[in-house]
Amino acid sequence: MNVLKRKKQKNMEENPLQKDQWEKPGKKRRANRQILQITYIFVGLFLALIGYIIHFVAIDSKEVITDSHNLRLQELEKTVVRGKIISSDGQVLAQTITENGEEVRDYPYGRMFAHVVGYNDKGKSGLESKCNFDLLTSNANIFSQITSNLSGQKSIGDNVYTTLDTKVQKAAYNALQGQKGAVVAMDPESGKIYAMVSKPDFRPGLVKENWQELNESESSLLLNRATQGLYPPGSTFKVVTALEYMREHEDDYQDFRYTCNGSTQVGDLTIHCYGGAVHGTVDLEEAMEKSCNTAFVHMAQSLNKGKFSELAKDLMFDSRVPINLLANKSRFSFNKNSGINELAHTAIGQGETLITPLQNAMVMCAIANNGVMMQPYLLNQVKNIDGGVIKETKTKEISNPLTETECTKLKKMLRKVITQGTGTRAYSSQYLVYGKTGSAEYNSAKDSHAWFIGCAEKSGKKIVVSVLVEDGDSGGRVAAPVADKVFHAFFD
Repeated sequence: MNVLKRKKQKNMEENPLQKDQWEKPGKKRRANRQILQITYIFVGLFLALIGYIIHFVAIDSKEVITDSHNLRLQELEKTVVRGKIISSDGQVLAQTITENGEEVRDYPYGRMFAHVVGYNDKGKSGLESKCNFDLLTSNANIFSQITSNLSGQKSIGDNVYTTLDTKVQKAAYNALQGQKGAVVAMDPESGKIYAMVSKPDFRPGLVKENWQELNESESSLLLNRATQGLYPPGSTFKVVTALEYMREHEDDYQDFRYTCNGSTQVGDLTIHCYGGAVHGTVDLEEAMEKSCNTAFVHMAQSLNKGKFSELAKDLMFDSRVPINLLANKSRFSFNKNSGINELAHTAIGQGETLITPLQNAMVMCAIANNGVMMQPYLLNQVKNIDGGVIKETKTKEISNPLTETECTKLKKMLRKVITQGTGTRAYSSQYLVYGKTGSAEYNSAKDSHAWFIGCAEKSGKKIVVSVLVEDGDSGGRVAAPVADKVFHAFFD
């Protein structure tokens, strides 16, 4: 080999042209590599651009289209009369009328649908914002559009038909009267939202006139507490703790026994049962029925923290509920590395866990729908002025976090909460109710928000209701009666 190399070198020295011939293949290879690298870079940039376009069209474009600052929509307002927002029972919730020669947005139900329907001045909110493009698009008969244009009149925008039921909404609104909080009522099998109330509220037709007051109020009047308010779940979270215990003790969970003395020491914490109650010896069903804090803290200490955390996240803790409204992500920091103090707090819905009333409704919906969690929705159809359907929402499954067997076991326990436990004020002989109360401490003075989540069933129909009353203290005493009134309105 050395002889061949020396011969090759000698030939190249004697004949420079031959040297170039020897060097050219190497140079070509280097040049080809450079060209290939540049090609890969351009192909990568092209694919990234295609990916961005797909992402924009599928996701971001929806926000851009409905943005009230979108210049295209501002132009549409000059040529299209904003469409109506209509309830599932055919009632007009928002419409454009003419007063003193000017178009104004009218809300026939006043404050009742303030947060969910929203407002149309000083920006937009609620469905007025999220359905902005639909309301300012006219799919009327082409001849009527031409006629309107030729006569200098505006075309009529499409109408948005919602899932909201005025009877259920009114019951929830009146039941919460005088209190701060929120109510969400929905169909667990489809995801349809029947009612969404947030208190305190405002007059959507006078937002422009009252803008300064609305923004400066300490009561957060414009905040939709149903989707944006974040609260500790309190004892409603015990549904999750009980489920994880049953999963890890599938063969012997019915043998669970604990003697409650009213308080227990965990780490450097002293956990008390609500109101200083002493529940005595309880099994798992009785612990749920009486909402025994110490029993749930005790059972939590035997749980696999990683699996416990995963179950909560499967039920959308630490997630944002996908809904066509502004909604906050729930907060859930518990994980496999959490300490004993955080475990104890988490097991009874305290500590760092914060959720919205809508997200708590989703937990109950999964139980009521045999483990299947459906995407909640408010927009049912979009129709043109002639009644033709332009758009229609299809039900969509989000996940399947529970088994049907698990749901059956939970329903049995939650039924006892209603018949003989903390939730008796939601009981009715006219339909089947199961649910869970909660009293969630939110400050060092141990003041509490009141919770109730539950489902009522009759003749194949179901309705899930989530109630949160700020500073309401007892979920059983304050929140459960609110749900009871909503249940009655739905089945009457």
